Amino acid sequence: MSEFPNAIDHSSRICFSILWFATEAEADAAHKFVRKRGDYYNGGYMHGMACGRDKGYDRRNEAKEVIAYAVTTR
Repeated sequence: MSEFPNAIDHSSRICFSILWFATEAEADAAHKFVRKRGDYYNGGYMHGMACGRDKGYDRRNEAKEVIAYAVTTR
């Protein structure tokens, strides 16, 4: 996570990791870095798919507002 010091949280999985950011601008910057570096899911159902911004992992509050923006990485 040292490459992303502004990430507010992370979760390591078997095939990929998720980083969360406080703003969408920070998530978009991380997405560009991850795509340029060539990160991809390593195994599982999504094996070989490119990592990057993934709104499916965004965290939302009870009002369904996004409170943390997700980026997948290796």
